[in-house]
Amino acid sequence: MFYVVLALTVVTAFAVAYVFLIRPFLHSVPVLKAFFDEADTFWGKVWALVYRSATVAWSYAMLVFGTLFNQLDTIAGALGDPDLKTQVSNFFSADPKVLGWFLMGAAVVTLAARLRSIAKSA
Repeated sequence: MFYVVLALTVVTAFAVAYVFLIRPFLHSVPVLKAFFDEADTFWGKVWALVYRSATVAWSYAMLVFGTLFNQLDTIAGALGDPDLKTQVSNFFSADPKVLGWFLMGAAVVTLAARLRSIAKSA
């Protein structure tokens, strides 16, 4: 219990330090000013983090779904449904682990190709 309270205290201290000290400093740095002006709202930050590209956002989504498919046994145990993996296998007609690895591989290739084209156009 002590370590949980300690961890929460440290995380809260870092969050407060970021909001009151680090973020205003980053706003004042000329190189980052354009980024922070564009990314002042939540969705503005999301759009800036995906480099204003739906393809990058899609590859992030594929990475998340691939990771979820790979961790399906753990998720099923946490939900208390040991038959979840079988249900997902029957729905997709594929092994969830293989599907997860495929999604993650496709996401990495998609992300690398898009970032390469973004770098060329910049």
